[in-house]
Amino acid sequence: MPSSNRLTGVNAAVIFALLAGIVPPLFAQEIVILDEIVAKVNQEIITLSDIKKELLSLKSGLRREIQNPQALEKEFQERKRTLLRNMIQNKILLQRGEELGVSANIDVDVAATLEQMRKGSGIPNLEVLDQYLRQQGSSLEQYRRSLKEKMIVDSLVQQFVYSKITLLTPEIEAYYQANIDRFTEAAEVELKEILFLTEGKDKVQVRKKAEEVLGKLQSGASFEDLAKQYSEGPTASRAGDIGSFKKGSMAEPIEEAAFQLEEGQFSGIIETEYGLQIIKVMSKKAARQKPLEEIRPQIVGELYQKKAEPGLKEFFESLREQSYIYVAAKYREEYDVEGL
Repeated sequence: MPSSNRLTGVNAAVIFALLAGIVPPLFAQEIVILDEIVAKVNQEIITLSDIKKELLSLKSGLRREIQNPQALEKEFQERKRTLLRNMIQNKILLQRGEELGVSANIDVDVAATLEQMRKGSGIPNLEVLDQYLRQQGSSLEQYRRSLKEKMIVDSLVQQFVYSKITLLTPEIEAYYQANIDRFTEAAEVELKEILFLTEGKDKVQVRKKAEEVLGKLQSGASFEDLAKQYSEGPTASRAGDIGSFKKGSMAEPIEEAAFQLEEGQFSGIIETEYGLQIIKVMSKKAARQKPLEEIRPQIVGELYQKKAEPGLKEFFESLREQSYIYVAAKYREEYDVEGL
């Protein structure tokens, strides 16, 4: 009788094949990796599925902010690098919040915030809100969970960091004066145009046409009527309306002409890289320095955040030192987790 410790021929063959990296066809369909542990934070884990959900949410959010595909991908890759670090830090903060009982009555606040958001957005009920969120790649359940986690972290940070910060009126006033350029709205003009494209055309003939139209304007013809009739740009159907522009946002020759004109005046022929243009100023707004009281909440928020940075770092470091953090080796290069 063979020894009980001796492998049978079938078992030995299977183990040898697995060690050699070869899976027999008979067993190939049985080996399925459902998920993978990426990191462990104390007694909780972060899985590959968790990472994928966050990446999907990140890209979905960026798509609403960035239209250019190259810029979108660049921003996505930059934020992806810190995603795992942020997830680990958030997990540590949530665990601490749970320990301190911060989350005890938070569900009531979450429900109230959701209801306030629903009413403010004119959404008839939570079912419709759920449908909307699903169209954005999320769901009401996911949004409720994210909101709850944010409230727990905010409450924790308020208790241990922000509550220790003092902010005096002279500091607010000094910050306002030091950043006055940021708190000044740029001058703005609303324009209409008559555009003559030159690409692939005889530029002499294009200019001749532009001069004829300018002559009609100078003789009292309607700018809007001439824009509809002669403008070659997509704004022709809107009587030349191209919208409002802040100073510093337009091509130099157009901006120079626009801010020299008064409301109701039109320019001469302006040469641009794509053609010739005649513009009309419909309205103008002078630069405006926002008064301190108007932006005090913004300044207070910025100062609190600035003052809180050392305290936040110290607070998190103390929590990190008390925590067990493991990140699988294969993810340490893909994500920035240095120092965790």
